[in-house]
Amino acid sequence: MKKIIYILLFAVTFMGCDDYLEKSPVTEQTEESFYRTEDDMFRALIAAYEPLQRNWGESLQLTMDIVSDDAYGGGGSATDGVGGKKADRGLTTPSEGMWSAMWNDSYAGVYGANVFLEKVDASEMTEELKTQLKGEALFLRAYYYANLVRTFENVPLITKTLATSEYSQAAAPVDEVYAQIASDLETSITYLKDVTYSNDEKGRITEWAPRALLARMYLFYDGVYGSKNASTTMPGDVTGAKVLTYLNEIITNSGADLLPDFGNLWGHSEFTDSWVENSIEGIFEVQFSNQGEGWQWYSAPFDIGNKMVVFVGPRGTTSDSEYYSGWGFSPATQQLYDSYQDGDLRRDFTLLDMVAELGEGNFEEADQYTGYLNKKYAGLKSQVPAVGQEQLNFPQNYISIRYADVLLMAAEMEFHIGSNATAAIHYNKVRSRAFESYSPVSSVTLDQIFEERKLEFALEGIRYWDLLRRGMPVLESAVQVTNLGGIYDSAVNSAARGFWPIPSTEIALSNFMLEQNDGY
Repeated sequence: MKKIIYILLFAVTFMGCDDYLEKSPVTEQTEESFYRTEDDMFRALIAAYEPLQRNWGESLQLTMDIVSDDAYGGGGSATDGVGGKKADRGLTTPSEGMWSAMWNDSYAGVYGANVFLEKVDASEMTEELKTQLKGEALFLRAYYYANLVRTFENVPLITKTLATSEYSQAAAPVDEVYAQIASDLETSITYLKDVTYSNDEKGRITEWAPRALLARMYLFYDGVYGSKNASTTMPGDVTGAKVLTYLNEIITNSGADLLPDFGNLWGHSEFTDSWVENSIEGIFEVQFSNQGEGWQWYSAPFDIGNKMVVFVGPRGTTSDSEYYSGWGFSPATQQLYDSYQDGDLRRDFTLLDMVAELGEGNFEEADQYTGYLNKKYAGLKSQVPAVGQEQLNFPQNYISIRYADVLLMAAEMEFHIGSNATAAIHYNKVRSRAFESYSPVSSVTLDQIFEERKLEFALEGIRYWDLLRRGMPVLESAVQVTNLGGIYDSAVNSAARGFWPIPSTEIALSNFMLEQNDGY
C-alpha cells in the first residue's frame, strides 16, 4: 500500500464534443475511454483511498482529541488554530472552515467509491478481481460515512453519482445511514474473504477491517441511540451477538495480535530499529509516505505525508534535538497525564514530557502550554526525507483501528452479553502489555474497560466518541474536569447533543434542503 500512494492520482477530463468532431481523442483520456483496464480501475480505486490522507490543519483526528478530555487547542498563539479552540470551548459555529474541510474530504471519498462501484462491472477485469476491489471500495464508503454520521449526525446519503438536477440533497434519516454502513461492511466482509496481499501491498483493506469497523459503529449506535448494554439492534439487522461473533472471528482467525512492546507502534527514536507499520496489530492503517516530491501547500489531493505530525510536534526545538520543530497543537491535559498509574509504560510513549525529554529552555512554550504533547505522532528529524516539502512529508501512518481496540470492544461486548471471565481475559491481555509486572483480574467492570480504552488510545482521535456514547452527562463531566479557567477553558455545547454543525456553505449549496443541527 505504501507503493500505491506513490502513484500519481489521475484526472479524468469530462469532454464535450462538437457535432463535427466524430473521432475519439487519441492523446487524452475521457470518461468514455477510461474505466476499462485493470490499471484504469486500480487508479480509480486509489482515488477512493486518497481522501484518507487529507489531514491538513484541523483534521478530524486532531479536533476530536482537542474537544475530548485528552487535550487543549495549543498552537503558536491565542490566534492560532482558533477553530479548534472554539470547538473545545463549546463556542464553534457553522461557518468555521474546519467543518467544511471534514465534510468535503469525506464526501470526496464517498464520490470516489461511488464512481468506482458504478464503473467496475463493465471493466476488463476478472470477476474475482472485481469482487475484491469492490470489497475495498465498499469499506471505504462505509468508513467515510462512519466519520460523517458520528461528526454531523444528519447527513445526505449518496450511493451513486448525481445528475446536476440531484445536487440539492436533504439529510437522510440517521437510521438509513447506519443501515447503509452495515450493508456496505457486511458485503465487504464477503467480497474480501480469504484475500491476502504481498508485503508491498500491506495496508490495503482486508476482511478483518470491516468486521472491526462494524463493531465500532454498533457500539456507538447502541450508546447514542440504544440501550447502552448491547441489546440494541442497529439498522441493517446488526445485533450485539452478531458483532461479538465478528470480533471473535478477528481474534481467532485473523492472525492479528498485539505487538510485544507498545512503543513499537510509534516512530519513537527508542524503537527506530524495530518500528513496524502495517504490523500484526494494525487492523486498518491510513497510509502516508515521505516520498512526495511536490511542494503542494494547501493542495490536499497531492499531499502524501502525514501533516498532523508537524502540527502536534514541539515548537522551537534545538538543532541537536531528535524532534522536528513542529507547531505545538493539542497539548495534553494534566488530567490525562495523571490518569496513568506509576509503572504504566504507555504514559511515556503517549505523552512527550517537554522538560524531562527536551530540557528546560530547549523548546518554545506553545499556547495553552501544559508541559505535555502528543508523543505518538510527534515527528522525528530522522523521518524527514531529502525530497519535497519536509513539513508535508512525514511517513508515519495513522493507525485507525488496531488489535487492542478489537480486544477491548470484545471485552465490552462480553461484559454485556457473554462471559465476564472472557471479558477479563481480553482486558488482561491489553493491560498486561502496559506493565512489566501485572496481576491479572478474574472479572472486570465496564468502568475499568472504558478507563483502559482511555489509557490505551489516548491522542488517537478515539476518546471523544467513547465519551459521547456513554451519554452527555459523562461527556460533560469529563470535559469539565479539564476546564481550569483562563486559557484552559473547556466546555460542551449541551444543546448540540455532542454533534457538530452542518457547514453553512453546505446548507446554502443544498438550496437550504439541509437543516442546521440543534444547538447552532
